[in-house]
Amino acid sequence: MKEDVLTKLIKQTPALAFVDPFLETHPNAQLYLVGGALRDTLLGRKMAEMDFDFVIRGLEADAVQTWFSTQGEINLVGQHFGVFKFMPRGYSSDRIAFIDLALPRTEAVAEGSLGGYKDFDVQSDPNLPIEDDLARRDFTMNAIAFDVRMEKLVDPFQGQTDLSQKIIRAVGNPEERFREDLTRMLRAIRFSAELGFTIEESTMSAIQTLMSEINRMREVDGKLEFVVPREIVGEELAKALFRNPSRATLILRDSGALKELFLGIQDVLAQKDYLEPFTRTQPNELLVVVALLMRGLSQEQLHNAIHLSGLDRLPRDSSIRIDVGDVLWLTKILQSDLSVHVVEGLPGSEFERQFMNGHGTALVRCLDVLDQKKVADAARGRRKEIENRWLVDYDETIAPLLSGNDVLAAGVPAGPKVRLWLDGIRDLQLDGRLMTREAALTWLKDNLPRE
Repeated sequence: MKEDVLTKLIKQTPALAFVDPFLETHPNAQLYLVGGALRDTLLGRKMAEMDFDFVIRGLEADAVQTWFSTQGEINLVGQHFGVFKFMPRGYSSDRIAFIDLALPRTEAVAEGSLGGYKDFDVQSDPNLPIEDDLARRDFTMNAIAFDVRMEKLVDPFQGQTDLSQKIIRAVGNPEERFREDLTRMLRAIRFSAELGFTIEESTMSAIQTLMSEINRMREVDGKLEFVVPREIVGEELAKALFRNPSRATLILRDSGALKELFLGIQDVLAQKDYLEPFTRTQPNELLVVVALLMRGLSQEQLHNAIHLSGLDRLPRDSSIRIDVGDVLWLTKILQSDLSVHVVEGLPGSEFERQFMNGHGTALVRCLDVLDQKKVADAARGRRKEIENRWLVDYDETIAPLLSGNDVLAAGVPAGPKVRLWLDGIRDLQLDGRLMTREAALTWLKDNLPRE
């Protein structure tokens, strides 16, 4: 039974050792597991890390804070929200995520809301029925609760049925639900990509209707800002493209999100098979996917797309953060006329910059995905030849024969010419025509202009 699996999960998770003492100490309180840990367990997904969220009913906020402060660290994050972050004693945030504890809540759209994810008047009520709390949630698969004490599921919106049928369905009226919080549209797309679920017809129709509002602006303290913060947009897009790029690009196209967030892409999407290469992509190669998605845009369109998509706003410590400079570099190379002849004819130093640095692997992967196998093989072959010549492993740096100081000491004046001479020597080194420092110094001396 599903309930048995959930009970086992709670009892076998060491960080949740507080559950039984809490229920024993508070016989009139109800404790409900909600959120992603519940959903993923019902789906049979074994996640390396789970974020646990609980709703506590029948206990005032002060009492919740008092008791849990004896069990670890607890912080109130919203006076009116009745939401706490809890870290059990013996654990830290580098081991597990904070456990969310919340009183049942109601939400009402704030006056003047334009669809921002924080544009709600939220009130907690310890005596609110759990069904009312679930009614405010985004999708039916997320509107399920597990009564830990009674070991039974509470599922007023048939979320389990939608889970079994792999359907993403908004709770209640889809258009109303998305108007409350436009971010939910991107969450639906991300869940669809991540889980391989189909977005239910009326839910998708509402997304298509409202997607044009994803870039809505409002004035705050005399400045214009996005109603939907770009960091939220970037995170949802990055997760979708990271986890299932092939499916994500199609859903983003069909929902209208590509058109709105990647201005100018509508024209290139009209090109035959522009998205076809994504059928050859794999999860966990976000840089490659983003570069391929933007390969048809001009430099101006690229900068606009990166800004609107929020892909430049991901936190520095995010596991899915990409370097925008890498994206711009890759798209520029992909837009050039790469061929086997070009790859084989590149000066050694230029070949190294394109195919033997941090970009190299991503560039060759892009060529593979674009079905430019001969060009990719030419790059791999030349790289392997250089690595074998210098007895280095893949991605191991080949030490230069000379430094800038050597060039200066030879009589080249400081300035751009130093780099030109270094590149010339590097070309000969990588091609195997200079193999020692002594040979490089001799070549430099012999080729410098005589006064």
